[in-house]
Amino acid sequence: MKLIGIVILVVIITGGYYAYQSLIPVNVDYPVFLVPENILIKTGQSDDGHYLFSHQSSRGGKQAPRPGMTSPTLNIAKGNLVSLHIINEIKNTPDEKSIHNFNIDEFNVHSKDLGYFESQSINFLADKSGEYAYHCTIHPEMKGLLIIQ
Repeated sequence: MKLIGIVILVVIITGGYYAYQSLIPVNVDYPVFLVPENILIKTGQSDDGHYLFSHQSSRGGKQAPRPGMTSPTLNIAKGNLVSLHIINEIKNTPDEKSIHNFNIDEFNVHSKDLGYFESQSINFLADKSGEYAYHCTIHPEMKGLLIIQ
């Protein structure tokens, strides 16, 4: 009976630790108790075959890329907790495997390399105003702008 109590206590402590860790965004050292702004980022291709990112936000609406960028501009309010959900929807071809990643260097946002139909979620705190590039390190033409005001 004592052993079962110890096992239950270990499970509760371990679960609590991982629950606590999940509240800590990648760019700060403390938990953030805010409702996140959810942004879905998808990989895609333009009509002329170039790779790009597209997005959908919980706020709705579509946005066009800025000049010099291939992917849409993301507008976020300063102080928001942002939950990025990245998915690679570009199919493999016989000549090339589809692998992409998503990065915002200034906020320590770095996804793993995602194969076809793989996904990853990353939370970060939009704690500084400015314009920041997001990009794929594998395909440098995949880039867009994040604006935090």
